[in-house]
Amino acid sequence: MLQKIVITLILVLFCISSIKLTAQEEQYFPPELGLSIGYKCAINGFPNPQGRKNGFAFNNVPDVGITTYIPLDFEYNLGLYLDIGYNTNSFLMKYNYDADTKNYLTQDRMRFSYITISPTFSHCGIKLGFSVGFPVSADWIGININTDKLQNLIEFKAGYTHPLYYDKVGRLNIFFNASYALNGVYTDFVNNDPLKNVVPALGNQIITNYYNPRPASIQLGLNFLFNLIELPDEYYY
Repeated sequence: MLQKIVITLILVLFCISSIKLTAQEEQYFPPELGLSIGYKCAINGFPNPQGRKNGFAFNNVPDVGITTYIPLDFEYNLGLYLDIGYNTNSFLMKYNYDADTKNYLTQDRMRFSYITISPTFSHCGIKLGFSVGFPVSADWIGININTDKLQNLIEFKAGYTHPLYYDKVGRLNIFFNASYALNGVYTDFVNNDPLKNVVPALGNQIITNYYNPRPASIQLGLNFLFNLIELPDEYYY
């Protein structure tokens, strides 16, 4: 389901790009450097073993980082964003299904934090790229998960950045990002899954690395980017 949501969001972003093209083709930005902050919600975007269900969760703390913008072509409004930051994916894992209430009685929060490097290409505010995350911490309901059990996370990213204000000093942007992991969070899900003894395999089901969680997330945030060079006045007014 979430994969369909992410694909739909990407299509919507391209539609926005087409509509905004005429209006934004006059907006040129120099090389920039600044700080970003964003709030994220996520879900495991991959199937679970029987007896478990995925759920959305919001991060308790915001993602923060450094953002660099490099213009590639003024005529076509092309640029490259490079984000380096501290990012977290939190999602719920539900189990203990109650047939009478038709609800899952237990909802555990899984949290995985990374130092990420994210290059994305931009055209009229629409961004496409990827992210590589290096695990720095993780926990399940507050119980630490050793980072030796985690692997680097590679994510596909799509987003949109809109300037709220800009002048010769810099620009204030609001941004939206959608991400989907291309690989699972654990090096070996079968042996490292913290729920393997809490929610064991049901019936004849065989647990394999196919069920390794892949976070899918959406993020809304702000950044302020300082101009590294100054363009002529006509670029700002």
